[in-house]
Amino acid sequence: MQKDFAPISHQKVAQAVAAFAGYSDEIEALISDLARGGRRIGDNEISSVLNGQTTLALQRLVPKNLRRESGIFFTSVELAGKVADHLALVPGKGVKIVDPACGAGNLLLACAKHLPVGDNLQDTLIIWSDCIYGYDLHYEFVRAARLRLMLLAASMHNDRDNCLARLQSNQFFSGLKVGNVFRHLPMSEKSCVVVNPPFGHMQAPEDCRWATGRIQTAGWFLERILQAAPAGQHVVAILPDVLRSGTRYGKWRDFVSTVCVSLAVELSGQFDESTDVDVFILHAVTGDGSSIRPEWPTLSSPIGNGQHVVSDFFDVHVGPVVPHRDPLCGPSYPYIHARTAPAWQILDHIVEERSYAGTVYSPPFVVVHRTSSPREKHRCVATIVNEKRDIAVENHLLVLLPRDKSLESCEQLLQVLKLTQSSEWLNSRIRCRHLTVSSMCELPCCDIAHGSK
Repeated sequence: MQKDFAPISHQKVAQAVAAFAGYSDEIEALISDLARGGRRIGDNEISSVLNGQTTLALQRLVPKNLRRESGIFFTSVELAGKVADHLALVPGKGVKIVDPACGAGNLLLACAKHLPVGDNLQDTLIIWSDCIYGYDLHYEFVRAARLRLMLLAASMHNDRDNCLARLQSNQFFSGLKVGNVFRHLPMSEKSCVVVNPPFGHMQAPEDCRWATGRIQTAGWFLERILQAAPAGQHVVAILPDVLRSGTRYGKWRDFVSTVCVSLAVELSGQFDESTDVDVFILHAVTGDGSSIRPEWPTLSSPIGNGQHVVSDFFDVHVGPVVPHRDPLCGPSYPYIHARTAPAWQILDHIVEERSYAGTVYSPPFVVVHRTSSPREKHRCVATIVNEKRDIAVENHLLVLLPRDKSLESCEQLLQVLKLTQSSEWLNSRIRCRHLTVSSMCELPCCDIAHGSK
């Protein structure tokens, strides 16, 4: 959530986030009413502020395009709870927690529920203030986080009304600061970093060692945190699944392995109902550089001895035609793209043609839609192409060429791709919205060469 991350100006985002001040005012008014006893505050009203209401306020007050372009996504209660559960794996008593991109505090609230509670509200606030740290660029988010933590602590004590009357919100949680966390690195040693980093894309800095061009902001953010962390630091991060499973981010995964002594991965599905991004939780423990590098956990079913995979029988490619980039020149070929590849059918004749000077393929072969959601019934939507002519294939399709050049092998592969087990395996292997060549090559299958189904 710093200006380096987003293509829009930081000032424009700050102006939009200022609208969130009205929601923070509502929380402060609720706490004041509790303190004065001026009206009866129902537990449901408190629960709403502590749970999903804050995300709804963000969606209502900050325009969607600014939230998306600046990578501002508040963590859901369910997802924050999964992150907080990892605190049980952090050794020692009195766990201290730091969130480098705390937003309105959803992750910190979930973690605070695992912290010790004092004999009264004031004691609890003192204990929590000593344990909780965080940064955000926007004052209104930090203010909301402080107020919500105070309200959460109050919800745990019967004496909250009397105590609140004597307490001021600015007395507590001074460890939550407005600022860019990267200007405060290395952070003082804490027990556990929890973070939902900004999602979206950014231009890779010149010193980025694992990619060039446009990269996932979350990957770069976590790289900086891990580089600055002391040995033995626990880091629990919510990350887009493409970092775990995308071919392009193999070097990023290698980097994470070089600076860590332990890696654990938990698939967490869709980020929330309004954000169609699949995520995973990474729990990493940093090392001192002298330890053996951990392997990234493999969540898909292991391939048993003698079990075949698709690449044993098929060569897999991305369709080479990029319609908006490739000129209409060269010979004319039958042309297939995602809209003209009907699911589970055999195409004997393709009507559409286009001129193309690049690579074409000789049938029979199978095409699979690259754009694919884990929430669809079939993760692989496939079509057999059995034309007599060479075919130009668009880049939104994967091309699977049978090594024995037979239609029978293509038909057997179609049956494999229809299997529920195949979709389940792929949903474990890759949950981002584009299937990759490597994921398709690694898909376990029956012995197609011998015709078994």
